[in-house]
Amino acid sequence: MLHAVIIELDYQKKYREHILEEYQVIEDRNARLGEYVSLDKRYTKLLIVKEHWQREEKEHEIITRGRKHAELMAHQTSLTTVSVLFDPDRNRESPRTVVLLGAAGIGKTMTARKIMLDWAAGKLYQKKFDYVFYINCRKINLVTAQQSMADLLLNNFPDGVRPTKEIFEKPEKLLFIIDGFDELNSVLSMEEVSLWSDPFEKKPVKTVLCSLLRKEVLQKSFLLITSRPTALEKLKQNLKFPCYAEIRGFSGDDRKEYFHKFFGDEKKATQAFNFVKENEMLFTMCFVPIVCWIICTVMKQQMERKEDLAQTSKTTTSVYLLFLTSLLTDHFTDSVQQSKTTLWKLCSLAADGILERKILFEEGDLKKHNLSLSTIHTLFLNKSIFQKDTECESVYSFIHLSFQEFFAALFYVLEEDEKTMKKSLSSKKDVNIRFLFGLLNKERLNDMEKKLHCKTSSAIKLDLLKWALRNCLNQLELFHCLYESQEEEFAKSAMDNFQEIRLEHIRLSTMDEIALSFCVKNCCSKQSLYLCNCTLGIGEREEGWIAKLRKWLFPLEPHCWCTLGSLLHHRHCPKAGLIHKPRCQWLQFCSV
Repeated sequence: MLHAVIIELDYQKKYREHILEEYQVIEDRNARLGEYVSLDKRYTKLLIVKEHWQREEKEHEIITRGRKHAELMAHQTSLTTVSVLFDPDRNRESPRTVVLLGAAGIGKTMTARKIMLDWAAGKLYQKKFDYVFYINCRKINLVTAQQSMADLLLNNFPDGVRPTKEIFEKPEKLLFIIDGFDELNSVLSMEEVSLWSDPFEKKPVKTVLCSLLRKEVLQKSFLLITSRPTALEKLKQNLKFPCYAEIRGFSGDDRKEYFHKFFGDEKKATQAFNFVKENEMLFTMCFVPIVCWIICTVMKQQMERKEDLAQTSKTTTSVYLLFLTSLLTDHFTDSVQQSKTTLWKLCSLAADGILERKILFEEGDLKKHNLSLSTIHTLFLNKSIFQKDTECESVYSFIHLSFQEFFAALFYVLEEDEKTMKKSLSSKKDVNIRFLFGLLNKERLNDMEKKLHCKTSSAIKLDLLKWALRNCLNQLELFHCLYESQEEEFAKSAMDNFQEIRLEHIRLSTMDEIALSFCVKNCCSKQSLYLCNCTLGIGEREEGWIAKLRKWLFPLEPHCWCTLGSLLHHRHCPKAGLIHKPRCQWLQFCSV
């Protein structure tokens, strides 16, 4: 018996050493440099909020916006850390399933990889879990052969080593990290899948994953599942008694720390951070790690070229476009035509992938779009080796899903045949609408023609707006689209379609406030604004709430400031028709 324990401990040690080696470095996705950096040295702490909500509480709003009911946000949320996600909470036992939600590029995968690294290094969950396994949903999409639970975990082990039977004898000491649930191709429906409980029995991979999620196999094991909020409805149908947490991105101090880690040079980091901090929109956008990384990458390149940092833009679309033009300029200094051709092929690949709900591409997909492997690998696509059936196969993906969405939107802006755009919009919301609005900005179009030498057309802009209004794009999402466009006259024509702006049960982020402010400024004088049970930030006090309203929502004519004062200090203002009900935080603003 003692001999078996010693062997198992030795097995654990070797497994930890392998995980440590596999996860200690990450590829710096600045393809121009092609560097590998230490995950520990680059990773920056993220804000994580643990949610306590009941299923009947406005789930449709959670799904469509990725935000929770305002009252829950104000009273039932608290900042938490990865280390306590599986601790008992209130009168509840330790949750065995934790869902870590977050928007695109917010740091879900990086957090998952950091958990793997910290556990292997002995810094996290030491007494709780003997083994932590990482399951990549993106790679699962390519698995066609039947597999067992043990087969599914092979990527976690060194070559030639397989999970042993002893590992599964203590399921309560196992943690499975299922990363990117929203990237699964198949819809996991309870009616379609027959569950099973033997971790060594081979079944279709869909059955294996469903059985793990629904605790049919390894019932006492622990799960940490990362996903975009858009997949929440599908996910919760497959879970038993989950606990939810949400990654909110970087705080202000965390952003500063990230800049210093990225640049590795005190003077340059301070210069770049101070410039970004002075631009409130740009600084706000840096709460999303992927955007923060892009901004740092672009600014680092601008510093190396001794260019003016003021070129860095203030919308997500313009930042992505600046990053694109910067890399293309570096790689195709001698061939404008090669740059245009490569861009078109990438955009075509991205658009096909979005329409087919495909995020992993095989070499045949690349050849179909005439992409050169040697060229594109150093630009915007990641390459990974994947075991498919009995052979190894190379697969490719865009460096982030948001990049694929950006390139797909760009495909329709560059497309000379406008019927292509209309055909796409007449189907479902396959294309990222915010990127489309942003790319149709006159300055962006000029930049593309000047720097990328591509022909573009803004003729589809009105068609895009009509489509957005006709397909019931919610108001807040439309405001973000209009903000991305950065064209006031266009925003005014769009806002004329509304007699009132009504937002209910929403926690408005700073970017929400910026987008709302932009649209309110472009309303006509007869429109109304209703905010019901909305909060700004986490646990915002009333005075802070009011200050933000003054700053963001009412940059209007001077007489409106008096109206705002009446609103905040009196229950009723007959002149302007304003009502303030403190208990439900209902605000009604009518321009006078």
